[in-house]
Amino acid sequence: MEIEFKKAIFTSNQIIIKKKKQNIVIPLAKVDKLLYAKFSIKNYLSLGFGDWRTTGALYIYLNEKINNKNMYCFFIKYDNLVQIPENIYKKIKFYVPGETW
Repeated sequence: MEIEFKKAIFTSNQIIIKKKKQNIVIPLAKVDKLLYAKFSIKNYLSLGFGDWRTTGALYIYLNEKINNKNMYCFFIKYDNLVQIPENIYKKIKFYVPGETW
């Protein structure tokens, strides 16, 4: 199963981030955690005053470096995020104001 969006391609065992020069392939085995904050005024204000992350972005933290980076981030709409393969969707931790990631 493969689902393609403007900035990323999700398959059952990897995430491919589209870049101009070269796509970044991230196998699920190397993913430590996935974080996402759904866009809402409450989340926006909460993150804006206490955290460096922003709403509407999927943060991918890695166990091992890929291209000398431990973390990748790209913006994706929540409606698109719901369409990704279920095994990846279950790994995503959603932001709730007042709780730590």
